[in-house]
Amino acid sequence: MRRKDFPAVRVACAAVAAAALMAEVAGCGPSTTAKDTNPLADTCLTNGAAPLALAVGARSNVPTTRFPPAVGALLQTAANDQQQISLIRIDGQPKIFMQQPFSTTAQNGPARQADLNKYLNETIEPALRTTIHAQVPEADILTALNLAASATGPDGNIIVIDSGLQTVAPLQYQQRGMMMAQPADIVGFLRQQKLIPDLRGRHVLLSGFGYTAAPQPVLNQAERDNVIAQWEAIIRAGGGCVTADPVANTTVEVAGSPSVAIAQLPPPTVIHPCGTTVLSDSGSVGFVVGTATFRNPSAADATLRQLASTLKGSDEPVTLIGSTSSEGGDAVNNPLSQQRADAVKSTLQSMGIASGRIASTGEGSHYPGRVNDLGPGGELLPAQAEQDREVIVQLPSCRPG
Repeated sequence: MRRKDFPAVRVACAAVAAAALMAEVAGCGPSTTAKDTNPLADTCLTNGAAPLALAVGARSNVPTTRFPPAVGALLQTAANDQQQISLIRIDGQPKIFMQQPFSTTAQNGPARQADLNKYLNETIEPALRTTIHAQVPEADILTALNLAASATGPDGNIIVIDSGLQTVAPLQYQQRGMMMAQPADIVGFLRQQKLIPDLRGRHVLLSGFGYTAAPQPVLNQAERDNVIAQWEAIIRAGGGCVTADPVANTTVEVAGSPSVAIAQLPPPTVIHPCGTTVLSDSGSVGFVVGTATFRNPSAADATLRQLASTLKGSDEPVTLIGSTSSEGGDAVNNPLSQQRADAVKSTLQSMGIASGRIASTGEGSHYPGRVNDLGPGGELLPAQAEQDREVIVQLPSCRPG
């Protein structure tokens, strides 16, 4: 039987505002005025008969919930096909609310449509309005994903609306280094702990990831992209397909939610005229994974130009020390750290710093100032590993006075 196109549904716009109805969702489903619009285009979501799980972080430190157009379309589709619709609250202890699937005894199209609209307006809309507002401090997106996976099964659709900044173990973005931790490190860590969600066959859309609201600091584009890449890697590792919604959400936070820890952004690079300057991989002078190629050449150039300008103020010698994470062993890390130190040296030389002033060395995973990036079971800790990836610039100590 061919699925009928039903009018757009009226559902809640933000669970935290009882009077506000989701106007943007009301206009995003199939309608007589937008028959050619496909809200699932450019996503990996399926328009076949499939269960739907909608996980929402209506909580502190995230913008007011903006539902992407796919939500309205899939709410109607799942209901029309009498599939399970599950709503998941993302807070420190995510909770799932499984709605009774739509059913009807209607014998004709108009009556069935009336029953469908009643179900959406009187069952789904109130549930959205009352269930997804955070009740517990902190944020646990990983558990929400697990709940969504169990509720949908293979071929199910999952939409996750959140900033992506989890604050409970095993992923804590309030840890320094976590924001720019390498996606492969996070997947390896979760896999070793047997914490990768089983998402085989699921179709996932991430919406709002990387966008925050005060007092959470605003992420720059590189940080936002990396947070998205981290979650995409987790979902793919679990066997799911995933698409990130590119639409920005920069609205303000909804007040009155339980507290959530503030995520740590990479610290800005501060160029010191004497002593030690750290060029962190999380910052502008970062490298493509496993290489000595600058991840963002223009950003690296701008920072190293500041360093070169400082060095031109004296003729003091400078030492560049490359440091890496523990992953890979000495055979990989020692030459890699040397190559990264040499890449910085080469750039400084091109900016007018005499080669004879610059010494470069690679310490691999043995630099004495690094943090321990291995867990009790020998697992690589993503946030700590990212902290250890750096090039240290050493100048003579500052003279008194």
